[in-house]
Amino acid sequence: MALNLDRSNSGRNLGVRVSGDLGDLQVTDATSDCDDKISDNEKVSRTVNTVNAISNLPPNLMHNTAIPSFGRVAITNSENVQFGNNTYFNGPVTIKQIVQSKSGVDNSSYTRSDDENISGGDHSTRGKVQESLDKKEQILVWHKITFSAVCIIVIGSIIAVVLVLQNKNEPQQQSTNGFTQPDFTTLDPSGDPLLIAPDHLRIVSRTDWLAQPVEGELDKLVQPVPWVIITHTATENCHTQSQCVLRVRLIQTFHIESKGWYDIGYNFLIGGDGSVYFGRGWDYQGAHTKGYNKYSIGIAFIGTFNNDPPPKQQVEACQKIIRQGVQLGKLRKDYKLFVHRQLMSTLSPGDKVIDIVKEWPHYVSNFTDIESLIPKIS
Repeated sequence: MALNLDRSNSGRNLGVRVSGDLGDLQVTDATSDCDDKISDNEKVSRTVNTVNAISNLPPNLMHNTAIPSFGRVAITNSENVQFGNNTYFNGPVTIKQIVQSKSGVDNSSYTRSDDENISGGDHSTRGKVQESLDKKEQILVWHKITFSAVCIIVIGSIIAVVLVLQNKNEPQQQSTNGFTQPDFTTLDPSGDPLLIAPDHLRIVSRTDWLAQPVEGELDKLVQPVPWVIITHTATENCHTQSQCVLRVRLIQTFHIESKGWYDIGYNFLIGGDGSVYFGRGWDYQGAHTKGYNKYSIGIAFIGTFNNDPPPKQQVEACQKIIRQGVQLGKLRKDYKLFVHRQLMSTLSPGDKVIDIVKEWPHYVSNFTDIESLIPKIS
């Protein structure tokens, strides 16, 4: 056997040419005596290029299963032999086997993260994750729908209960100390309580103008009542319900707190908005004309009318409430109509109101002895 070694590659790559009957082949490095002068990396990096060198190896050697083989090369009794190119890494290196290899073997020491399971995992894993997310989303949607339906049912039930209670607890024309307040409100046929049609009267109840409770027991009137006395409140005028409600509340407070009366002094008050505001009503004596309250219904125009006349709707509302009293039997059919000035020393109800009222039926214009006009009440 003849063995020629080519060291032309600085001792790193060995060119080997073999001829003759080889028997057991052993490749050694003649420079092994110089290993102390070669670095460890260089020892590891030595490569034997033998692809063309052993083209004439005997078949019995190529197929000897007792000898390790690499392609067409078999090596025995050798150390530190590397086939192929070497790659060196400097610094820390992490090698991860994420995808299953062709041989079907996974890296058992590596654990995928959630993101890798979703993005880099196999199709079955991604499918399961997506299916789980879809189910969660469907559950959340059904929860929202159920919650919304329950809320709608609860709110609807509350509204229905409130409406039923309101219908049952509408003002029953009752107040403290036996004071009753009949409701003679007649609304416009269109159903709008803010519109007053001709020949229809709107009476604002004590509840609607937020009246205080009566402070004490009131004296009842003997009906039918023989007199009607027209007066005014000597306050500012009002032209809307909100304005009139404020005036009536202030008048009641003044009468109770300053005058010491049990309630507002008038039986009815007429607002510039064309509404009648319920005071003491038809059944109880007022406190408007001292000495004559037990014979009369006191009706007050809200405002002061010494210089300015009341609006047309205010005058018509006063006429309507008087007609209603006659129809209900609360007033005598032959009642007598007075203005406040005729019975007391006052400017009430103002010259402009007197000019209107004196043209009405039942107005008493000429009398010399008031005592002769006082009716006998049993």
